[in-house]
Amino acid sequence: MATLLALEDFSPGEDAMALNKAFEGWSTDRKGMIRILGHRNADQRKQIRLAYQEIYQEDLNKKLKSELSGDFEVCIVTPPPPTIGRCADHSTEIPSRYL
Repeated sequence: MATLLALEDFSPGEDAMALNKAFEGWSTDRKGMIRILGHRNADQRKQIRLAYQEIYQEDLNKKLKSELSGDFEVCIVTPPPPTIGRCADHSTEIPSRYL
């Protein structure tokens, strides 16, 4: 199972600001969102959501849902599946779709 490795040089605040910039204009910068959220693990995404809330006083997931639709929305808003190592810590809680 492939997993995302946490970036060593990671700034949730910078990512939050870049995402906000991706929302500007007539159309949403989908490639910009993929560059950020497509390369962050679940813990990093949580930090980005918290930073976005702090900077813009707005829920990032609600903003994403208002900007996106369809399968792309689902792919961007849905967090990545937990890693096997993380699942092992909570083996009684592992949903069958991850096994």
